[in-house]
Amino acid sequence: IVDDEAAVRKMLRRWLTDLGHQCREAADADEALDVLATNPADVAFCDVQMPGKDGIWLTGEIRARYPTTAVVLATGVSDVPPTVSMQAGVMAYLVKPLNREVLASALAAAVKWHEDTVREGPRPEDRGDRLKAWLDSLKDM
Repeated sequence: IVDDEAAVRKMLRRWLTDLGHQCREAADADEALDVLATNPADVAFCDVQMPGKDGIWLTGEIRARYPTTAVVLATGVSDVPPTVSMQAGVMAYLVKPLNREVLASALAAAVKWHEDTVREGPRPEDRGDRLKAWLDSLKDM
């Protein structure tokens, strides 16, 4: 769980542990990378808007360093840039205030993606440019 707000981290930790998952916390992107370096996570919940390096930057670092770690992004901003939402491994873009059921659904998708990626290796759509494929599909409309 990566969020600069301690109350949000506490709430997410409670919800995720209630669902049977172990959690580690970080207050910023650099701390998150330090935590991941000792034990990579199956799923990373990242706030998008944080002081310093933001969640978008962190997502790129996680994708590069830990390609089997699924990412769930959360923010107070409802616009989802396609360059963010269509990255391989980004399972959901949640808008705050968070909802327990939506979080559980995003977690289930993220865990499944992680398990599939560990078992089968990267899928073809994870290796290619998903944004380009999406833009190309719009040409056919």
